[in-house]
Amino acid sequence: MPMSQHKAPIALSFEAIDDLIYDARSGDLDALKTDIENLSKEHGCSAAAIIESAVDTEEESEGGTGACLLHWPAANGNIEILSYLLTTLSSASTPSSIINHCNHSGNTPLHWAALNTHLDCVKALVEAGADLDVKNDAGHDAVFLAERTAWSTEQKEAEEKKNEDEAEAQAESGEDKENGTRKISKGEEVVEWLLGCEKGAGLESGVGAEGEGESSGNSESKGEEMEGVEKTNA
Repeated sequence: MPMSQHKAPIALSFEAIDDLIYDARSGDLDALKTDIENLSKEHGCSAAAIIESAVDTEEESEGGTGACLLHWPAANGNIEILSYLLTTLSSASTPSSIINHCNHSGNTPLHWAALNTHLDCVKALVEAGADLDVKNDAGHDAVFLAERTAWSTEQKEAEEKKNEDEAEAQAESGEDKENGTRKISKGEEVVEWLLGCEKGAGLESGVGAEGEGESSGNSESKGEEMEGVEKTNA
């Protein structure tokens, strides 16, 4: 599927884009700042323009992701790099569409942050203007991905408890022995925040308490296997 129609303001070389993506993926903030500064001087443009232009446009069949620089720290939970990129983009004279850029699977940086249950990154993206209504190629928004992650974690924990005694099961499920409540998972925290924020007023839960929904039980969600991304358990 085609990526969102974001027009790169600067024609960066493949090598330059590859270096920037490597910096963002590996979490090397100093190298990322240096490379962006050098490219900004080389092309006589703003740092924001370099960030907007650094998109992996290689075909998916050739190993390309279609991701922009924001995707990687969002997926890996690197709030420091994500904040730097968002702050730099905010200095531009006009709002950038790169924050809602869809990769080859239709996933935005917000999709990746929600899928990997990084609440700080989710908050930063939404506050910077990320659109909560965007659906990926599988028809899922960020809320659905976060909720399914939470539900999958809950199912896994339930399966692990089958052959354990009650006391051990209670400890592993995170139940509070004093009041019998279950600790909320990272995925559930993301869902609750998204549904409770101002932009999420019209959104609805996708999976539901019983794990039912448009694709509960379906392991396919394009973009879940992300090269260079550290998967986070909810």
